[in-house]
Amino acid sequence: MSKTINQELSSFGKRLAELRKAAGYTQQQLAEEIGATRRMIAYYESESQHWPANMLVDLAKALNVSADALLGIKPVGSIPWLKLSS
Repeated sequence: MSKTINQELSSFGKRLAELRKAAGYTQQQLAEEIGATRRMIAYYESESQHWPANMLVDLAKALNVSADALLGIKPVGSIPWLKLSS
């Protein structure tokens, strides 16, 4: 895995939190949308090095982004409603 992609994947939690907030979800609402618990969402939003492979598709659908964008492999800047902090 290239160093750039590895660095992007390491910030998964921050990106998930920003995407969730930009989509207008609370942690509880997102958890209910994908059939998870609020605690699971909070865990993945922490700066954990583990991302939820089994939930990526559901998270991407709920947040209206691609899995690649959620993982940081592709930019999310092309999403008109999305305003991520720098």
